[in-house]
Amino acid sequence: MKMIEQIQNVAVIGTGTMGPGIAQIFSQSGLKVILYDIKVEQLEKATQTIQNNLKTFVGTGSITSKEAEETRQRITTTSNLKEAAQAADFVLEAVPEVLDIKKSVFSELDRLCPPDVILATNTSGLSITEIAKATQFPQRVVGMHWWNPPIIIPAIEVIKGELTGEETVNITKALVTKIKKIPILVQKDVPGFLGNRMQYALMREAIALLNEGVASAEDIDMMIKAGIGFKFPVMGPLETIDMAGLDIFYRVSQYLYGKLDASPSPPAIVKEKVERNELGLKSGKGFYDYKDVNIQSLMAERIKKLLIILREIKM
Repeated sequence: MKMIEQIQNVAVIGTGTMGPGIAQIFSQSGLKVILYDIKVEQLEKATQTIQNNLKTFVGTGSITSKEAEETRQRITTTSNLKEAAQAADFVLEAVPEVLDIKKSVFSELDRLCPPDVILATNTSGLSITEIAKATQFPQRVVGMHWWNPPIIIPAIEVIKGELTGEETVNITKALVTKIKKIPILVQKDVPGFLGNRMQYALMREAIALLNEGVASAEDIDMMIKAGIGFKFPVMGPLETIDMAGLDIFYRVSQYLYGKLDASPSPPAIVKEKVERNELGLKSGKGFYDYKDVNIQSLMAERIKKLLIILREIKM
């Protein structure tokens, strides 16, 4: 495998929700980035997203205007997969979350990239092992799951598939550190990995409480933002249990666990909203109504707040 010092050019494959932000962070760390998408209009949209993000960063004092311009100059775009693959020392795939699509992309990347180039996937929870089976060199396939928004969230999960080589894992962890993120090693290739296992458990309970009329969407979200979630940047869930005492956790668990939602399938309220195209920000309505909201301004304001937290909290 190429050593960390040899990784100077990164290819980001896909410009959906995550691709532009991922490309930006690689570039801000001094790496050259080639951003690929099959659609030219998607590349143009991604370029605009990166420009908007950099403008927000400059506006908050996170980077200088010069650093923003240098970041832009290190990013190029292409709709030619061969061009992207052959220019890369490290490849990160961020195409739609469909196993067959990812396997097809990895099969092509495996053919186009030299065997010493790591092929990472940004999947949120699909099997790294299954994706690797689409390649001739499965030992170089690894999970590298970023969190949305990738330009802010420090943690990146590094997931070891059953066929992933130790060298691949170690180099990927070193790359995460190089770009000033925090590598979280996931040692077993389980569905949802680490973060989404916990996040979806919380979201399932939140939707159940909303559906039962226990509280409004606003109060459920505020309970997390101003309550239990407020301390999570300082104390994780296991540290919180230690602080309260395992004896108290044990007693509460005895009467509460049986009452928590344990639905084995997506809730009906979500299915109904999807069928009505109430998809959230992207459609203008989800659990909240965004028809009179400037989405770009909303996201910029959220990013500004997260940047403040990031500057103040030392992980």
